[in-house]
Amino acid sequence: MAMRVLRLLALVGLALPALLGAGPDKENAAASAPDTPPPETEPPSERLLAARIPVSGMIDEALRTSVGRRAGEAVADGNRLLIFHITSGGGFLGDGLELSRRIERVARDGVRTVAYVDSKAYSAAAIAAFSCQEIVMSPEASVGACTPYTAIPLGGLQPMEESVRAKMEGTIVERMESLAEKHGYPAALLKSMVTMATVVVEITNSGTGETKYIEEQDLFKFSGDWKKGDIVVSSTEVLTVGSEKANRYGLAQHVAPNLNDLYDLYPIEGRIIVYPVTLNETMVVWLNNMYLKALLALIGLLGIYVELNTPGFGVPGTVGILAFGILFTASFLAGEPGWLPPLLFLAGMAMLAVELLVTPGFGILGGAGLVLLVASIVLVLPNLEGVPKRDFEWTGLYNGLALTAGVLVTFVVGAIVLAKILPRVPILGRLVLAPGTVSDGSSSGAAAAQEAGARVGDTGRTVSKLRPSGKARFGDRLVDVVAEGEFLDAGAAVRVARVRGNRIVVRPVGEEASA
Repeated sequence: MAMRVLRLLALVGLALPALLGAGPDKENAAASAPDTPPPETEPPSERLLAARIPVSGMIDEALRTSVGRRAGEAVADGNRLLIFHITSGGGFLGDGLELSRRIERVARDGVRTVAYVDSKAYSAAAIAAFSCQEIVMSPEASVGACTPYTAIPLGGLQPMEESVRAKMEGTIVERMESLAEKHGYPAALLKSMVTMATVVVEITNSGTGETKYIEEQDLFKFSGDWKKGDIVVSSTEVLTVGSEKANRYGLAQHVAPNLNDLYDLYPIEGRIIVYPVTLNETMVVWLNNMYLKALLALIGLLGIYVELNTPGFGVPGTVGILAFGILFTASFLAGEPGWLPPLLFLAGMAMLAVELLVTPGFGILGGAGLVLLVASIVLVLPNLEGVPKRDFEWTGLYNGLALTAGVLVTFVVGAIVLAKILPRVPILGRLVLAPGTVSDGSSSGAAAAQEAGARVGDTGRTVSKLRPSGKARFGDRLVDVVAEGEFLDAGAAVRVARVRGNRIVVRPVGEEASA
């Protein structure tokens, strides 16, 4: 009886709200409703400030430093979508790997990274593109071809030795597989861009229709509903794909004819801000060209050679020092200063100066100076910093050695030509001492002419100020001399202290007597 009463009361409780105009659904909704209004069914995507960073030309030390600087500046300005506008045929492996790492560091701060490949992204540029979270390509663009090659000093590329190529390919493959895992790119396709031995096949799941691209040797891992399809990459090719295939293979998320289409593909707030290469960075990229630096090294050596064969210090020495100054400063301006090359150069020049001006003859000190001078040029041409440790750094050293050898051979030829031509040129002939003739009529060059004009122990008077070079008269002979130790005024009595090649060093008569 009690149970029937309880059931009756429950029915009355349920019916009473309906009679009062409030159904149970409304009551429950009112009881569970939060203080704030409910969210929309499909909230709008967050709008992002976007920046475009052009990446064009050869990827080298200067360019990857510039890209890293501009990306950091864009993030500091509040941009959360970085579009790397890539148009490059590649560059140096070490710089490409470092650029890849710098692009990845940007994404750590919650920044979205997109690569827009305008026309091409090969070699090191392809590595940079796959370092971004997504890739968008223009219809004419292509990406791939990451096989390492050796740069020939006089231009062009040549295949590497098998052992060296295998080591460098291993480094690139490791990097590409890491990027594929992080960003969801097909790892087998990225590997096939590096090594020719990779065979990639297409497999499809008959149940779900899902398609994957795997290495042929991994087919045993997929069975059941997975069916083998066509061979995408054979063992006789290195993968390079256009925009349509890249999109079909899952390498590119979108194909966009121009940059303005990115506004429809991504939640961009306002106008895309461009962070271009500055004029200073353009000059740095130009100055860091390996072949221009080789030319600067040649000009510097020729300038120093001419200066050593003329009395005093003038235009040739200034040009030589300026050329070497630009050569060593270029790497500092690129943002990656290397102290070793300029220090070796200064040490080598100091040894040569001591050997030529202080010690007699040319011995161990002068030879060591030449070795240090050549070593500084070897290290600075490919922007090496210290002893190479990685395979691509050793390759850079080999390139530097070959280029330096070419510079030295050209220098020797140029020095011989200058020694014969300059004395005959009306204006330039004043820069060097003309070859003379000794009593037997044989030509012995500028050194014999100066020795015939003044010998050790001869006394005379200066006819011009020696600051420290000038002219002095010994009897009826007027010769070019260099003062040792101090500047001398015109009319000072001097004595020849020594004759070094074509350089006559004099001292005041009083100082010579006391010595």
